[in-house]
Parts: sequence; structure tokens; C-alpha cells
Amino acid sequence: APEAFRRCKVHHLVRAYPRIARTGVVIWGAGPVGKRLSRTLEAVGVRRVAFAEVDARKIGQEIHGAPVLDTARALTLREPLHLAAVGQPGARDRLRIMLAGAGFEEMKSFVCTA
Repeated sequence: APEAFRRCKVHHLVRAYPRIARTGVVIWGAGPVGKRLSRTLEAVGVRRVAFAEVDARKIGQEIHGAPVLDTARALTLREPLHLAAVGQPGARDRLRIMLAGAGFEEMKSFVCTA
């Protein structure tokens, strides 16, 4: 089931990146995929620092207690682990290019989860 798979992903994220217990995470995508990931992370005690979003209607809002930031502002947050959680075709590749271009390294400072 999708929920069980998401719990499994989060379990392994926490084990592979123990620093997130201290630094929290930035979730790229404030849509349904990102929100579900956010709830699953919260259930195991991982703090959401922020959501990163391109949709101007969502930027400036708060979701699950975390601010929704534009991409430029989210890229300034260097300590938390960044998690790509978008479901649109091609979005993962665009995020990889953007994050790598800003000096983030996949599987070290950002992880694609969706």
C-alpha cells in the first residue's frame, strides 16, 4: 500500500541520514506528495524546516507548521536535508539540476523521495 511504502522510505531515510533528527528537512513540493511525506516524517519526530515551492499561490503560506518558501529562499537553507517530493513528470530532473547547480550533492545534501 502507498502509506506502508512511504513509512518504509521514511524509516530508511532516518537510518541513512541520522542528522535529520538534529537538522530537520526541507521538503520540495507542497502538494499532495510533499504533504503526505511531511506527515509521515512528523510521525517519527523529524522536524520540517520549510516547504519549497514554485506555485506562487502557496508561497508565503504555512503547511503543517512550516513556512512555504520560494525556491531561491529554500536554496539558502544549507543545513537541513532537502527532500524532493513532487509527482509531476519531469519535476525530479528539474529539481536535480536546480539543487546541483546550487551546490547541493545528491544522496548527501538532497534526496529524491518521489
